[in-house]
Amino acid sequence: MYPQASSPTKRLVPAMICLLVALPGCGKPSETARDNRRLYDAILTAVTLKNPTELAKDEKLLEARHADGSLSDSAYQAVTAAIAKARGGLWTEAEKDLYKFRDENPFPR
Repeated sequence: MYPQASSPTKRLVPAMICLLVALPGCGKPSETARDNRRLYDAILTAVTLKNPTELAKDEKLLEARHADGSLSDSAYQAVTAAIAKARGGLWTEAEKDLYKFRDENPFPR
């Protein structure tokens, strides 16, 4: 019938299977990604609570993270657009935009 697998092959296959099962857990998000997500959530909280003081603090942090390269241009633009809506009194629209942004950028695991 079929030839028998040699002894090294018998050991290699289970080892490869274990490696393939373990690899997906190795790709943890960076601390930068986690910090950005915490900041997005803080901004969302400030907007939800309609708290301009906290929003101003969070906006400064957002600008600093963008300036030091920790935050992408696209993320910065999306979040600052929502902040501008909130500053213009469109708190509900800003909140919806931030929830949409959060859904499109899930929390790193």
